[in-house]
Amino acid sequence: MAKRVGIVILGDEVLKAEIRESNIAYMLPLLNRWGAEVVLCAILPDDVPTVVRHLRSFLSEVDLLILTGGIGPTPDDITREAVAAVAGVPLVVHPEAKARLEAYYGGRLDSNRIVMAQVPEGAVLIPNPVSGAPGFLVGRMAVFPGIPRLLHEMFGWLKTLVEGRRKSRVILYSQAPESAYASIMRETSTGFPGVTIGSYPIMEGEYRVRVVFRAEELSQASSSADYFTERLRAEGMEISRREEERGTDEDA
Repeated sequence: MAKRVGIVILGDEVLKAEIRESNIAYMLPLLNRWGAEVVLCAILPDDVPTVVRHLRSFLSEVDLLILTGGIGPTPDDITREAVAAVAGVPLVVHPEAKARLEAYYGGRLDSNRIVMAQVPEGAVLIPNPVSGAPGFLVGRMAVFPGIPRLLHEMFGWLKTLVEGRRKSRVILYSQAPESAYASIMRETSTGFPGVTIGSYPIMEGEYRVRVVFRAEELSQASSSADYFTERLRAEGMEISRREEERGTDEDA
């Protein structure tokens, strides 16, 4: 089961702004809802040595690495080759993947499309209910297509591999400028070591900032937010609005 998770987007087309990357924005809310701690996101080019070098480094930091893109049938789809190199296994034609492609393409299955049945030896297939070409899991690397529609249909497969509990949150909204409470925030962080605090400016609307307190238990986040509020008021500033969200086990 994976707690610490990393995300890697593969593709020159993303780095060269030929497509707008949207998969990170789709995956992050789900992973956080499932209780994962996402510790890194990266975008890498279609270059095998570069990808291999970075994947090896990233795997030392995470329990699970999620990759999207680069598993199509064209020569620039290098993800399966790079992942196989990192896993230390050869690429093989997976019989079940081949059968799925045969069922989907029929007589249109040619030498180019059969490439999509190649996976690192020992990989577990991730079903693709849309086009038949599967993703795969091997060596703590879960590989998905980069096409958003396919990713959306397939990504739920990962849920049972992710462990954790979504943290509780208390969210405070205020008109106070960040610079006015920076020292209060540091003081609160020191006094409540089990709580992480983030301050986020808001450029539109009725509030200037949003301050978020995250902890395993709502009582921890709430106590920290209470202390912050009291100290803010002592300096002549007010909290305009407060929200609380209790952390839960997997709920979606």
